[in-house]
Order: sequence, then C-alpha cells, then structure tokens
Amino acid sequence: MADRTDPYKLDTSSFDTNPPEDQVVGAPGSVIYAGYITEEETDARVSGKQKYITFSENLANIPVISAGVRFFLALITKSSWRVIPADDTPAAQELADKVTFIMSDMVTPWHKVVRRAAISRFYGFSCQEWTAKRNEDGYVGFKDIAPRPQKTIERWDVDGDGYVQGIVQRDPMTGSDIYLPRSKLVYVQDDTLNDSPEGLGLFRHTVNAAHRLKRYEILEGWSFERDLRGTPMGKAPLSAIQTAVNSGQMKQEEADALIAPLTKFIKNALQGKDTGMMLESAVYNGGGDSRTPSANLQWDVQLLKGDPKGQKEVAEAIDRVNRDIARALGVEHLLLGSSDRGSFAMSKDKSQSFGLVVDAQLIEIRETFQSDVIDTLWLLNGWDRKLKPTFATESLSYRDIEMVTQALTDLATAGSPMSPNDPAVNEIRTQLGLSAAPEVDEDLLLSPIFPPVDPDPVDEQ
Repeated sequence: MADRTDPYKLDTSSFDTNPPEDQVVGAPGSVIYAGYITEEETDARVSGKQKYITFSENLANIPVISAGVRFFLALITKSSWRVIPADDTPAAQELADKVTFIMSDMVTPWHKVVRRAAISRFYGFSCQEWTAKRNEDGYVGFKDIAPRPQKTIERWDVDGDGYVQGIVQRDPMTGSDIYLPRSKLVYVQDDTLNDSPEGLGLFRHTVNAAHRLKRYEILEGWSFERDLRGTPMGKAPLSAIQTAVNSGQMKQEEADALIAPLTKFIKNALQGKDTGMMLESAVYNGGGDSRTPSANLQWDVQLLKGDPKGQKEVAEAIDRVNRDIARALGVEHLLLGSSDRGSFAMSKDKSQSFGLVVDAQLIEIRETFQSDVIDTLWLLNGWDRKLKPTFATESLSYRDIEMVTQALTDLATAGSPMSPNDPAVNEIRTQLGLSAAPEVDEDLLLSPIFPPVDPDPVDEQ
C-alpha cells in the first residue's frame, strides 16, 4: 500500500527539530529597525514619542489619574529597604553595611530612586543612570542615580535575542544623541503584556477613557455656562437690513455693526454679573393699507431648550468613566465613599488587593536593583561574589490589626502564648503607630523576685 501524507500534519522536513540546547532558537516579538521600535498602534495620540506627551498631559490634568499615581508611588516609597548579609560572617555583615551606607550617601535620596523606578508601571519602562565615586574608605560607591525621562529615549540597542544592550538618548537641550550602555543603567520594564523594550504601561489603558472624560466634562461645562436651559437663538430683520444695504440707504459696515452686538451675545452667552443686552422693540407690520402691527418683534433672543434631565446623565457618564480609569490603574478603592454605593468590607478587600499589587511591584524593583545596583557595586569593587547581600523590603499588604490580635489571643488561649520579645509584638505596635517595646530579659521572668516560702514550715523545736 502506498504511503499517504496526512494533509493536516505539519511538514517539518525543512526545520531543525533538534536544535542545540545551549543556544537561543526562538525570536523576540518586537520589531526594531536601526534602533527604532516598530509599533502597531493606529492611534496617533499613542504612537512614537507623542504617547509620552499624551500620558503626561492626562497625568497633569485628570484628577483621578494623578491621585491614583501619587497614591501608588507614596505607598511604594513608604516601604523600608534593608540589606540582608549573605551569611553570618563578619565579612558578609561588613559588605552589607557598605551597601547600606552607599544607599544613604547619594545626591538623590534612595526613596526617590525607588519611586522613579516604580513609574515604569504606568509609562511602560523607567531608565536611570548611575554615576560612581570613590569613598573615603577606598571602595567605590554611587554618587547619584539620576532619571532619564521616557520621552528623551530615541532608539534602543537590542541584540538578536531581544536583550537591551543600551539606549540612545536625545538631549532635549542640544538635540544631540547620547549612547548609554545597559551596564550603566537601572532599567525597569513593564513586560506583562509584551516584550517591547518600552513595555506597555497602565497609562495606555486609560487614553480612550481619558478622551471621553474630557469630552463629557466639556459638555457639562457648557450646560452650566448656558444656565442649563439651552442654546441661544437670536432674531433680527436681516432681510430688511440687506435690502437697505442693496438700495444704498446703509453701508455694509453699518449693517455689520448693527447686528454685531446680537451676534456677539449669542456666541458668548455665558452667564455673568454683566450679562445682558438691549434690543429694538419694533414689531413687524402687516401688509395692505392698514399696516396692522403683528405680535412678532423684529429683534429677539430666545433659547432652544433641551431636556433638563440631560445634566444628570452627563454626570453619571463622568462618574462611570472616572471609575473605569480608576479600575484600570487599580485604585478604584479611592472612589469608595464618593457615593452611597460600597461598604466598609468592600473597602478593606480592595485595599488588601491593592497592597498585594504594590508588593508585587516592589518585588520586580527589588530584582532589578539586585542586578543593576548590587551586582554593579560588586563588579566595580571586585568583592567576593559569595558575599553578595540581597535587598529586602517591607510588605505593604493590608493587615487587619483586630484580626491579628484576635488570632494571637486564640493561640495564647490554646496554650501557645507569645513571648514578650517576639518580633510580632513590635510589628503590631508599629501598625498601631506606637513606639517599639523595650527588650525584656526573659530569664528574670522565669525566676521569682523573692525566694519561695514554705507553706507548711516544720517547727525545729
């Protein structure tokens, strides 16, 4: 029987189906020509460098975006950073202390470096450049870690496997190009949805909603400026005026000046303390010999009235879009309490979820700083790699103090009381805003202050 090829089976005869295991076979998903990233965006507002201008304008002008970003970054900077030695040896502790000193001995405070790295969550990436200096003790530290704004990054130097080797920055003052190697950068990338060097930050998800919000707010503003009643409409004897101009009884300039006050009032009918105008009270006369006056004024101003309920719908649309933006940024809990919807339990749940998001971002920043800060210091100083410390950050997840204390009470009732020197004691006191408890000598707690008294002494006599 003749062999039949399955038409649905992939023909792999032209492929190397057993590639070397130590080589990269696949290709990255981003298309980059001569350092320029080829984007598939069809919206001009978020294409090329224009997107960073759009992002910055929305950040500066839309309250829910600015409030959400500031709240997130404030929490990020609240977390304390510690340097954990590689082991318990004095050498490891000494190097950890040096890293701690370097963190506090820069021009830019450490919390600002962390905050600028965290902005990658919104813009898509963050670049900062470190500058080295030699300390008095002879080892090399950092003079500064300074930001390199996203809108100034012109091109990307990426190898065939998609790894960033450096960036080309356009100097905003001189217009000249500056090459910054990857080894000199603290670079954080939001690669959650793509592998582009520029990432895809949360701001991209808010652009369309922000555009609708601006339109709705303009409509709401127009409604108030029109006193919520409608569009002004003016009436004037335009035919009679034009006839007078055509017959030579009036110049065109005089005709324009005659109707100019009415035209100006209609175009700028904003309510103010001086809003108002005076019109001719003459009416139209009927035809024939009697020339009977009519009830229609030759000059008049009216309002084309709309449905007054429209204002409520616009306000609801604005509220809905604000919530959409807050939801995209993960800060919807900031809007709880602005209406009669929601509950305290919901607020705690959303706050806890937001704390987990902040902790996740801290983990990403920590991993980046481990390679871009600690590894760099070890390379500059030639220190023993086995003694490299690690960064640790304070968790910012929401914790219900009442639940924690109740759990500890239940443990004590079950026969597992907490020691006075247990670290949980000071953690709880910190959450309550109290100072740390002094350390207690537990040996004194086990020994009585006075010697025991025999309850049934024996009379020696």
